[in-house]
Amino acid sequence: MAAGRMRSTRRLRSWIVEQVSSGKYPGLVWDDEAKTMFRIPWKHAGKQDFRKDEDAAIFKAWAEFKGKLTDGGQDNPAAWKTRLRCALNKSPEFKEVMDRAQLDISEPYKVYRLVPISEQAVDEIRLDVRIEESVTTPVGAQDSFDVAVYYLGQEVLKRQIQGTDVRITYLPSSPIPPTPLVLKARFPRIPLPEPPSTLPAGPELQALFTLLPFMEKGVVLTSTQQGVYGKRFCQGRVFWTGPHTTMPDLHKMERNTEPVLLFNKEIFKQRESEMSPPQFGFTLCFGEELSDSEDPSKKLIIVQITLPWEEQQVQNAQSIFESITILQSLASQSPLGEITLNLVTVPSPTNESIGCGTF
Repeated sequence: MAAGRMRSTRRLRSWIVEQVSSGKYPGLVWDDEAKTMFRIPWKHAGKQDFRKDEDAAIFKAWAEFKGKLTDGGQDNPAAWKTRLRCALNKSPEFKEVMDRAQLDISEPYKVYRLVPISEQAVDEIRLDVRIEESVTTPVGAQDSFDVAVYYLGQEVLKRQIQGTDVRITYLPSSPIPPTPLVLKARFPRIPLPEPPSTLPAGPELQALFTLLPFMEKGVVLTSTQQGVYGKRFCQGRVFWTGPHTTMPDLHKMERNTEPVLLFNKEIFKQRESEMSPPQFGFTLCFGEELSDSEDPSKKLIIVQITLPWEEQQVQNAQSIFESITILQSLASQSPLGEITLNLVTVPSPTNESIGCGTF
């Protein structure tokens, strides 16, 4: 899948409807019960009673939404107003209703109507689409782990590790601290903590205390180009589930064997192009069997690993799928059942000319 995000630049109608409905802008209200027309405050910035924070609030909000407050318009109510007026007048989805306007009163306003698709006299819907180029990923940025540890369904530890390797292990308390040389030679570690006092007393808690010493030496995870591998060193049993496991098989990580492929990056890339988002992590269960159909919150020790880079890829893909859904919706409203996409190169942001007729 090509990197990047696609977004529709025709967002004014949905944005306007949202702002009118919010009720947070003085003077911006619906003009009829059917909510087909709205009033927008229209006081001239040169009047003595002009209140920038109130009378220009909606215009400033549009400039901020479009990212134009940094274009020399940080404190220019006239420029904010002109920008939104131009957008309303250019859009076929809005029509000014001049005979409902009140411009000679103390709080003047204009009225605009939301024009239905059937009244826009168009043969097709023309939609500008922008493809935003993704930032180049730094070397090694794909190698990281987000690790969350749960005891009896309660989160007891959460940590992110940068790098290609991590060891998840239980470290019994020792009166002699390890030497710096020993620490330097080890992988980054996620130490399984002692059970907190917030866990309910009972046989499950006792079983947890009994299990933890068997997790000494732990499990090592290693990220490669092919995917994430796991190797068990501890005495306690380790089971795992993830996007590449299938019910009802149990997936056990054996000792003294080759590392197990827990997450296949190639399969992830193939599924990334599907409409349903792929999973971007996997689950380890220490000391107990775990299948895809079981509830992990009932287990003594669960470790959930998510991969931040794959998660970002899923979010990017979802952004594209949402845009496709918008396009499909617009196409269904077009008389021909078609839309035209204008793909254009977007230059670097510069000061935009906002001249658009009289004020």
